[in-house]
Amino acid sequence: MKTSELQELLLATMPQWHYWIDKPFKSLLDDSISLSMYYCIQILKEHGESMTMTELARFTHSPKQQMTKTVDRLTECCFAERISDPSDRRIVRLKLTQKGKNYIEHFLSEKAVYYQSMFDEMTPEEREDFYQALQTLHGCFCNMHKRKQNQSKSEKDASKNH
Repeated sequence: MKTSELQELLLATMPQWHYWIDKPFKSLLDDSISLSMYYCIQILKEHGESMTMTELARFTHSPKQQMTKTVDRLTECCFAERISDPSDRRIVRLKLTQKGKNYIEHFLSEKAVYYQSMFDEMTPEEREDFYQALQTLHGCFCNMHKRKQNQSKSEKDASKNH
């Protein structure tokens, strides 16, 4: 498949994605929760344990200064807590609190009902296709992230050896 075909399909999909997925999602967020805060909560949930500020900034493609502001808001709202790394006290890790976990659970069960009605409008075949497409996209993005992490680590190791 040509890159130009992928780009064309992606750009043709964006307006529909915005209409059906992105715009409703943004309207579901509480006033006190920014989009970047939600993304951080979700990323911390997916990673289970804890992440360093640098890891979180890298994962979200955000500058560290911006990530610090977002993390400050997350900790002020008690969605996450800063903890010292037991192996190196200079490293600050971020961990999702029970309130953060509850927020995600509440969001899925109460706020995301919009998506349930959208899925209910689909035929069973469309739902299965949509599910498979999302799984494929999620897998592609995860693989891209892993490659980028490995590349960054290799570059960092190479610069240490010079």
